[in-house]
Amino acid sequence: MAAGDRVLDIQPRFDGGLNSVSDEAALQENQVRTAVNARLTDYGAISKRGGLRRTAAALAAQPITGGYTWTKDDGTVSVLAVCNGKLFTSAFNPTTWTWTEQTGTLASGTTSYFASFRDAGGNDVVYIADGGPLNKWSGTTLSTNLAGTPDAAAIAVYNERLWSCGDPDFPDSIFYSDLNNGDTLGVGASDGGQIVIRTFGNEAIVGLASINTSLLIFHKRGISRLTGYGQDDLTVAPQAVTADIGTIAKNSIVASQNVAYFISERGLYRCNEAEVAAIGTPQQPDPILPIIRQLSSTDFDKINCLINRATKELWITIPNFGCYQYHTVLNAWSGPWDTGYTSPDTTYLFEGLNSSGLPIALRGDASGYVSVCDAPGVFSDNVASDGTGGTRYAMSVQLHRLYCGDDALAKSLRWGYLTAQLNGSDQTRVQWSTGESFGSYSLPPTYSSTWGGVGTTWGTGTWGGAGSVNYRVPMGGTGYYIDITIIDSGTSQPVFSRFQLEAFALGRR
Repeated sequence: MAAGDRVLDIQPRFDGGLNSVSDEAALQENQVRTAVNARLTDYGAISKRGGLRRTAAALAAQPITGGYTWTKDDGTVSVLAVCNGKLFTSAFNPTTWTWTEQTGTLASGTTSYFASFRDAGGNDVVYIADGGPLNKWSGTTLSTNLAGTPDAAAIAVYNERLWSCGDPDFPDSIFYSDLNNGDTLGVGASDGGQIVIRTFGNEAIVGLASINTSLLIFHKRGISRLTGYGQDDLTVAPQAVTADIGTIAKNSIVASQNVAYFISERGLYRCNEAEVAAIGTPQQPDPILPIIRQLSSTDFDKINCLINRATKELWITIPNFGCYQYHTVLNAWSGPWDTGYTSPDTTYLFEGLNSSGLPIALRGDASGYVSVCDAPGVFSDNVASDGTGGTRYAMSVQLHRLYCGDDALAKSLRWGYLTAQLNGSDQTRVQWSTGESFGSYSLPPTYSSTWGGVGTTWGTGTWGGAGSVNYRVPMGGTGYYIDITIIDSGTSQPVFSRFQLEAFALGRR
């Protein structure tokens, strides 16, 4: 290649997601080095995340330790939240929230688990596990410490029975209820009972998940499964799924599409009835694994996960580090999300519904607020329920390192071509560094058509593949490699789909 020849390099798409672990030279062309406050789209672009809008004033000056959206058999929807040992409820209204404090006391500072099931009267109720005896919310009354029930740290419904684990007097046991009667959990006289799980000796049980035809039983090291125990079963024999890996973060277990995701000491894993597999690969390393190795056991208990069905993402919130996303279709990462997700820190994630009855994500924080995530039209964090205030956050996406095909050839930068839909953002800029020089260029604001054509909206952001603009970015400087970073500090949701670099060859090393 002669001096003065035109040389090119490209980031053709972003569906490889975040790779913050590998050496710069090892990133694939569709991966990015950083993806702060960014998320992947289904078709391989990357966009800024949505903002946080609080539902009302703080429920109390204490962390939110539980939340649940309950759809009753008659179709009515209500939202539950636990804060400072009290249960708060709100009638479903995605724009106007009125929280009511209920009479009765739950455990303070302990993460709560929820399960919709039937009680002794055949009523549709919500059971709440808070580490002590079982609790029940009927829709009008909170009944605490149901008589005869064991201490329950986690609960799940499987095969017409309510199941629990976490009784400190029986750490290797799970408890079950009579058929379609959660009030009888662990009560032998009422056809409830206890099963000792010694698949791996006396390994303590920390969590449960109902997957396919089995109840998965999570130990700190190992996973067991129970199959059957329905109307026709008289005995049950737990079986081993794996003795090699379990979970260190009991609040990280979530189920989606017959797969359970969980956090282990080796990062994010997924499993079904038959096998367990790590999410991270040499080509797409797990970005949270280096963080896990820095955490304490107290921090592990604060890790919280949610499947956001609207965006097909698994959200993982880690104390003081923010929220990471694993796209379950693309099998790729983005994040972390900081600003409002770390100040105040996220303490609980749970699913809600929007005005159309479609799933959304709700967030509880360390200051006692419940917020709507990706709130429509909101691109600031901690916005008040009336739409005022809030804090701006910045998206920062660093592309894979561009060498223009030869890392030993010096290049003189000429142009960058960014394909994007800014959606009215007035604070988007492209920065670059070569190790020898640095530059920055602010894109002109645009109010062109919505990404996706005629204002098509899916979920809480704008999605699609049409209406983008190709921006030409004047660049300067020389170097052997080029690091490109896209930064947006505006209050809209830009989408970026491609970047091409044009440079001219200089000389070899």
